[in-house]
Amino acid sequence: MERQGEEVHLNTEEARGGKTGMGVRYVLALSLALVIVAFAALWLMGSGAPGQSGQAPASGVAPEVSAT
Repeated sequence: MERQGEEVHLNTEEARGGKTGMGVRYVLALSLALVIVAFAALWLMGSGAPGQSGQAPASGVAPEVSAT
């Protein structure tokens, strides 16, 4: 850090507050891959609740429709 009158000049490392490294990039890539795998698994397995996926209930009985 150097001062020139009222101005303060910082180098890149001082302005960022630390060193930059590859660790953050690896954590981001790994977490993104895990989220994609989790969403794919949920999509393939479905929600598990009857009627939520547009399918008929497990009992096989169609719901009655009343005309009014």
